[in-house]
Parts: sequence; C-alpha cells; structure tokens
Amino acid sequence: MRRFRNTARVTAALAVGALVVAACGGHSSSKSGNTTSSTSSSNGSSGSLNPDFGTQKNVCEGGNPSGSTDRGVTPTTVRIATFSDPGFAGRQGLNQELFDTADVFAAWCNARGGIDGRHIVVDKRDAALTNVKPRMQESCQQDFMMVGGGAVFDQDGVEMRLKCLLPDIAGYVVSPKARASDLLVQPVPNPVDVLAIGDAKYLAKKYPDSTKAYGTLVGDIDATKVTGAQHEEALDALGWKKVYSGTYPAAGPSSWAQYAAAIKSAGVKGLVWEGEPENLAHLLQELHNQGVKLDWIRTDANHYDQSLIQIAGPALADKNVYVYSSFEPFEGASPDSPTGQYLQAFKDYKPNGKNRTYLGLQAWSAWLLFAKAAKACGNDLTRGCVYKNAKAETSWDGGGLHAPQDLTGKNPQGCFVLEQATPSGFKLIKVNPNNGIFNCSPDNVYTLKKNYGSGVTLADVGQSLSNLPGYNSTK
Repeated sequence: MRRFRNTARVTAALAVGALVVAACGGHSSSKSGNTTSSTSSSNGSSGSLNPDFGTQKNVCEGGNPSGSTDRGVTPTTVRIATFSDPGFAGRQGLNQELFDTADVFAAWCNARGGIDGRHIVVDKRDAALTNVKPRMQESCQQDFMMVGGGAVFDQDGVEMRLKCLLPDIAGYVVSPKARASDLLVQPVPNPVDVLAIGDAKYLAKKYPDSTKAYGTLVGDIDATKVTGAQHEEALDALGWKKVYSGTYPAAGPSSWAQYAAAIKSAGVKGLVWEGEPENLAHLLQELHNQGVKLDWIRTDANHYDQSLIQIAGPALADKNVYVYSSFEPFEGASPDSPTGQYLQAFKDYKPNGKNRTYLGLQAWSAWLLFAKAAKACGNDLTRGCVYKNAKAETSWDGGGLHAPQDLTGKNPQGCFVLEQATPSGFKLIKVNPNNGIFNCSPDNVYTLKKNYGSGVTLADVGQSLSNLPGYNSTK
C-alpha cells in the first residue's frame, strides 16, 4: 500500500488542472462499475452564447449530423473517455480535476450546440490507480476516443488502448511507455528524448557560480528518477558540476533534517527538485532552520500551487524557488483573456470545481484541440480523421492558454516563463520574451543522448494506422 500511496502523491504533483460537471439547463448521468457517464445541455438558445474561446473561433456550435460514423458516435452524441484516479483509497480525490474539466468543457460546448450538433457524453473512467486495465477494456468497447485525462499507472493500459485503436489527446502522461506511444497527442508535449533547458541557461547567467556546485533531489519512484537523470545529463552536457545527488521517500521522510544537512555539507548552490509542492515546502522550512541559503531551487509547473506558499511561508523569503512553466498565469488574468474565460466557464458550470491548477488548463487545451480537430471532420466523424487533424498542429496554444507547441514532434519550440515563489504568492519572471510573455527558441531544448525508455507502437500489438477508421480519408 505504501508503494501506491507514494506514487499517487508524486503523480498528483506531475498533474496540473481541474474539472467538474454541471449543466446549464439539465444533467443526466449513469454509473456502471467505476465509470460515470455525463452529458449536459442548455435551456437557452445555443446561438445566444459565444462559441469562441480565446483565439479559437466557433469551437462548438450546432449542426445537422447524421449517421453512426464510428464507435461511440450516434447522430446526436459522441462518447469520450476521460481517465483519472480519484477513487484511489489511499488518496481520495486524486486528480479529480481531470473529471471536473471534462464535465465543464462538455457543459460549455454542449450549451453552444456541441461538435457540429453532436453533444459530448463524458465517460469518466476512474482507474483508482490500480484498475487501469478494466477501465480501458470498457473504453475500448464504448468510446470514440480519450480526451483530457491521465492515469498514474498509464503503462498498464497502453497496449490495450493501441490494440483497440483508441486515440488519446491526453491531459497528461507519465510512463515512457505511454509518453512515446502511438495514437497519442499531447497539447503540451512531454517527450522522452528531449528536455527543456531554457530556465537552466537563465539561472546560469544570473547565478554563474551555481553551475560549479549544483545538486539534484528526487522522489523515489521511477517517473521522477527518470526526470532527475535527464536533468543531470543535460546539465552535465552544459559543463555544470554536480556535487550532490539525493533521493527521498516520495511520500516524504519523517524528517527533512538529514537532507538539508547533506545539501549544506556538499556545498550545493543550486538544486534541481523533482516531487510535489508539500514536500518541497517542508524541505524549504528545514533549509531555513539550518541557515542554508541556496542561489536557486528549480522545479516543474506542478509547483505552481498555493500549498507551496501556504506551507513554506517565511521560508520563501529568499525568493529562490523558480517554477518552470509554459502557461499563462492565473494572477492578473482579465475576464476576456483565455485564462479568464476558463475560470468563467467553471464559474458558470461548476462554481465549486477545482480550477486554479495548471493541469486543468492543460486538460482544457486537450479538449479544445479535440473540438477543433473533430469539427474539421464535418459529419464524417471518425477516429482517424480527428487524430490526424490534431497531430498536424504545428503551433498549438490552446487558444492562448499556453505557449505555442509543435504537436508533430518535428520542431520542439522550447517556450517558457518562470514563476518565482514568494511568501506572498507567485511572481511572474519574464526571460527575454519574444512570443508574448514567453521566451521561445530551439536553443531552449536539449536532445538527450541516453535511452530513458521507449513507447508502445501499433506494430507492437499487431495494428497499423491503415486500420484506424477514417485515417486515409482526405479530411
């Protein structure tokens, strides 16, 4: 049980986002096992509601669909699976935000007419951490495709997903088997063969002495250890000198004193951290207690979380925690900005939903991508058409929610911004912006030389793209 709890805590940190379901005028749901299906509709005219989201025009609108063009598609509905793990007994509500976002987007979209008139029905597949396979089996039988979800143990279902030709526009992916798999589109790609290093270059310029004494501290599970090893390879290639490499129990040790003491003893000046906000907050408190002042602590976007501010408190006074991000911040979002529209959708359709997380924004981006790709297929809605359209995006930004991303995998764009954690909240740090608030450059990406795992392919399960319905069509 401890193994599962540790993994859940770290994966919760990997995730960013929030969702809940609510209908504008009506709501229906049916449960089967650990799956909940929901759809929603508006009691007003879809024509009275703005169908645009950010820079994406006419995202959802009515139409006159006909025919059952593919699995999970009827003349009036399209069934979409969203995976998450809120039913895990060791941490109830784990990544509930993925379900919340799916429901809010479905309510928002259906109120405007749906996908050319077909309403979205969300099948919320609760894997509860260890039940990925049975939920995937259900999805293979019933769903058109997967959108805006993620499962902690996603490696358990990827072979089945490919065998039944189920495309995934993911909210997040974890394992190398899933991250590099076929029939996968990520609105903000997380590949296994490249690593973003724009923030490292910024820190090296701001704190040049830190490159002579950096350290890493990662949670003791495969996902975070792989990421830590990737950072070590990239920084070593930049000529940095590593003086400390530590691993801690992913659920957190009984005391952080020994880790703070080891960091102090090694003379660490800059620390690459992999884990979750609560654990980092406790480490910061211990570093503060021992009088250890680092030039910087670098961590990922999941640490853009108020729990870090609330728990660490005065220990953030040094303002040395930098959070890597490719998203527009919530702070200062205007009502008519994409981030403001996202918050308004929650206010309209699920006021109590968890919404101020980057995972929620990423899941929303996945849903927008699905809607755009599906709309381009017209009435002939097929898995192959949607997947091909989504995969062809070369500058996807979720309508302005995040920096542009090349989803073809051919041109990593290395766009980033930094959030600095302070006792009073997060502060946006722009680093020579050349694309809105973001710094975008191929030089911000490092191609990894070592092998950190490979993804499952269609060929591995005896399938091919030619078997994907609609893939060879002209749309």
